Amino acid sequence: MQKISSGIEPLKTAIRIWWKIDGQRHRETLHNTPPTDINLAQAKATADMIAQQLRMGIFDRDTVFPNSSKRADRYFGHYIQQWRKVETNKVAKISFDTYDSKVKTHIEPYWGMTPIAKITVDDIEDWIYNVLLQKLSTKTVKEILMLWRKIYGYWARHQKTVNDPTQYITLGQSDPDDIDPFDRDEMARILNYPTNITLHNLYTVMLWSGLSFHELISLAVEDLDLANGCLFVNRSYVREQYRVTKNRRRKRQVDLLPEVITALQSQITQVQNNQKNTIAITDRDNKKIKNQTLTWLWYDNTSKTHFTYSQLSRRWTAHLEACGVRYRPLNNGRHTYASQVLSTGAITAEWLANQLGHTNTDMIHKHYGKFIPKDASHIIKNLSAALQ
Repeated sequence: MQKISSGIEPLKTAIRIWWKIDGQRHRETLHNTPPTDINLAQAKATADMIAQQLRMGIFDRDTVFPNSSKRADRYFGHYIQQWRKVETNKVAKISFDTYDSKVKTHIEPYWGMTPIAKITVDDIEDWIYNVLLQKLSTKTVKEILMLWRKIYGYWARHQKTVNDPTQYITLGQSDPDDIDPFDRDEMARILNYPTNITLHNLYTVMLWSGLSFHELISLAVEDLDLANGCLFVNRSYVREQYRVTKNRRRKRQVDLLPEVITALQSQITQVQNNQKNTIAITDRDNKKIKNQTLTWLWYDNTSKTHFTYSQLSRRWTAHLEACGVRYRPLNNGRHTYASQVLSTGAITAEWLANQLGHTNTDMIHKHYGKFIPKDASHIIKNLSAALQ
């Protein structure tokens, strides 16, 4: 049983109420409360009530001392906890873990014990320019600042007037990293170098379909409509979790080049007799779980499921070294496809955005703009051929 005691201490112009739990002392000072007989009696009654509530297990410090400077909701850290409770139910676990890692590393240690109402523009500027930007990229700092604003908003929405201390912060837009696609000679060496049939088919689809690697490894026979020259992206596999596609309106359709269709037809013959796998897939609300029974295209006989990133990464690294091609990661296949089809001048940025699953062409122009032909001669040639 806990050892509990309480009492009061009269000060010059205030009264201090204290209580102990197993020898650990806590206290609150009633400021502007001179130690008159009436005030002392009221303070003693409060101290006795605290001791009684502690024994009953119902003591709530914030309720007893609503104006205390030690109230949890006066500090930034309180709203970090509120943000976590809400955000964990709003976004995918993968996304939440990424956000929360930034909060734990860069926000909570610096701001957790700071009185939130007293944060100034100078405080924010000092944190950004003298702490964050000294070790992080502008892009990462922007992401951290976005999270800080979300957390601050949980406090701000309950205030009558708020002057957001981050509103005066402007961070320059950093240039996107240049993509580094494989050229046609490298692609030929990758696809012509001897390997097993499954890896050859996978590398062909990887380089010539525009699928992200997370979409590619979770591709199943049931997703294919080769008679109509297309496939449907129904899921992705990230950090050992299956998720539905981002497109809420319909399944994303990807039109396929002839060499990709040939590779997929070949791969179907490799796996068509395999046992199906039933998986749990998370819906867009991050709560509902649906089961799907599928025949994996890129089947690993050892694990009895599809390959993982680490399994294929090792094989991919060894394959590039063997065929004498400079290493780029697996997802570079998506960049290679985009740069190759754009450079032909035969397709539009809108068509490519749809193929890659983007809602607009912003990302296309941002990352692949240099591969878009600058002159209009190719358009005239295509138009002339179409009108013949």
